[in-house]
Amino acid sequence: MVMKKKKQKTVWKSVLAVELALVCILSAATCGSKLIANIKAENGLENTQTVSGQSISAEPDRDDQEEMRAMWISYIEFSDELARLGKESFTEKEFHAFINRVFDDCVSWNMNTVIVHVRPYGDAFYPSEYFPWSEYISGKQGKNPGFDPLEYMVKAAHERDLKLEAWLNPYRIATGTTAKSSLSSDNPARKWYSSRKVLSLNGNLYYNPAKKAVRELITDGVREIVENYDVDGIHFDDYFYPSLGSTYKKSFDYKEYLSYKEGEDEPLSLVKWRRNNVNLLVKGVYAAVKEENPDVVFGISPAGNISNLLSKTAYYVDIETWLSHTGYVDYICPQVYWTFDNGKDSFDTVTEEWLSYMEEDSIKLYIGIPVYKAAAGKNSVWDWAQWHGKKNILKKQIKYCRNIERIDGFYFFSYQSFIQKADKKEIKNLLSVLN
Repeated sequence: MVMKKKKQKTVWKSVLAVELALVCILSAATCGSKLIANIKAENGLENTQTVSGQSISAEPDRDDQEEMRAMWISYIEFSDELARLGKESFTEKEFHAFINRVFDDCVSWNMNTVIVHVRPYGDAFYPSEYFPWSEYISGKQGKNPGFDPLEYMVKAAHERDLKLEAWLNPYRIATGTTAKSSLSSDNPARKWYSSRKVLSLNGNLYYNPAKKAVRELITDGVREIVENYDVDGIHFDDYFYPSLGSTYKKSFDYKEYLSYKEGEDEPLSLVKWRRNNVNLLVKGVYAAVKEENPDVVFGISPAGNISNLLSKTAYYVDIETWLSHTGYVDYICPQVYWTFDNGKDSFDTVTEEWLSYMEEDSIKLYIGIPVYKAAAGKNSVWDWAQWHGKKNILKKQIKYCRNIERIDGFYFFSYQSFIQKADKKEIKNLLSVLN
């Protein structure tokens, strides 16, 4: 597979060079037949070059309606709003006012989609047959707030011509605690607490990816949303298997692996078995979504570093299968959260690597943009120094990606970063290319 990917990467470099050469021909009659010497031309990147003394158009003509511009709105935004209000739970009026303000902001920034958390911790921002009410709505897990937040969010989004995707974390139950008392009485994780369907690791609780009952629960929960709400998509992010570290061969769901091996003449390796567990969930969720409504999309936003995704100790996501076959995802949105000068993990290098995996033409590729890093304060992100004092990194990322036909748009993390005071100039420059 390594050789295959290197070969595909070379092909993509050739394709990108040809695309930029065509842009040159179409946008400037004086360009003649000279090829573009540098893929980064006119994107404001290092070593920018021109052809025949003229700058090259950084952005081929595109239909704005075709470019995805999606805003992540996480449970943290809900928690922060409650803190601002000085309250533990929303009233219906307060919740509506909050969502109206957030969605109006998204429209003013020329977004066309909102990605809203509806299940951050095995809970629900809507009345669910399967999962308890979320504490980020009612102040206490399992407590009914007396209104339906998801119903209003869908309505408010569509009234503003925004699409809405329901954002779920499939396996995560609780972080910072493994106490049964932290779970509401109607939480399925509490009922399964003493069984192998719920696992603890490093002080956190997770649903066991190896269990069929877990896959069915998560899939039923997705089906419930698509059946009952006019959502435009279902969205998973990068929380799959937790990092197991050096103990990966003996920990977490290893007991289930040993049971699996006993019944197989030619069992999969532990790593492949774990990836297959995730594949079974992803394929099952995709099928459930399409059975309920073929127009609803299902996509995943994995971590951006492919070597981490394909490691033996964490994630266990099989992006090679997802991106080369139908029936798994409608789109992929890697979180490419680096600058252009981050060595082997630079923004352009990582983006190009993702392009090399895009084998199924029907699958869309979006790029996750790290607005939070531009808005971060000192020591709040590990690579703060690379972002500090810069004013055009995000803008350059957009302009770079727009030169690549295979990239269909962007997801921005996250809403709160657009309204922070840390770096308004960087945000202003980003918004200038979204107008």
